[in-house]
Amino acid sequence: MSTERYESPDAATVERVVRESLRDGAMVSVMAECEVEYDGRSGGYLAPGERLVVCKPDGTLLVHRPSGHKPVNWMPGGATIKVEFDEDEAEGDDEADSGEATAPLLYARRSNPNEYLRVYLHDIYQLSRFDADDPVEYQERGTEAEMHEYIERNPEETLGDGVRVVEHERETKYGFIDFFARDTDGTPIVVEVKRRQATLNNFDQLKRYVDLYRESNPEVRGMLVAPSTSDRVKRALRDDGLEFVRLAEFDVEKREATEKTLSDFL
Repeated sequence: MSTERYESPDAATVERVVRESLRDGAMVSVMAECEVEYDGRSGGYLAPGERLVVCKPDGTLLVHRPSGHKPVNWMPGGATIKVEFDEDEAEGDDEADSGEATAPLLYARRSNPNEYLRVYLHDIYQLSRFDADDPVEYQERGTEAEMHEYIERNPEETLGDGVRVVEHERETKYGFIDFFARDTDGTPIVVEVKRRQATLNNFDQLKRYVDLYRESNPEVRGMLVAPSTSDRVKRALRDDGLEFVRLAEFDVEKREATEKTLSDFL
């Protein structure tokens, strides 16, 4: 890992650092006052403001405002990124008269679909090159697969006393049932698991599975397992003799809402 930092760089430095960094597989960040133009599947314009611009060697370009986690403008991977010069802005400038380009712009373009993003860098405060080494694979926590594993290991704690899992991902003509289980009386239980808040569509899916088994056994139980759901879904389940099982420990929305942000420590 290595970094290079340039304070208030001139246009020639910006062009060289961006070109060499992306060629070498390094990332570039620019803190600057800039304006942005997009043209492609639609058109867009962002008036001048102070922002963070990030260029990645895979052709990704991101423009971030001081707040919010999403970029306000971006070009996805696969774009060609280079530095050009805004001749219109340079006209009449003393440095432009001396032959030195003064108004660099970051230009990113993709051919499929045909679109481009121009970031006009009016006042550059800092330019950085970051030669990063990051070969590890992202391991997501709280996935639906982890929910399945948790339920399979702890069927009684999650689904009820005496419940045992008979089969994981049983195939039916409507698709795969997440779990087929039985309670202490031997009554079949159809279990549908959802990673996010359960919806009416999820209720409909569970109902189709349960109705399929109720053709031969009207006592079949159905359980919709999720971190949360609405009162409307709970009513629909109750009216159809189905059950909702809440796994609060997998409630990502609740956890994210309570996580501290950087501002909490300032």
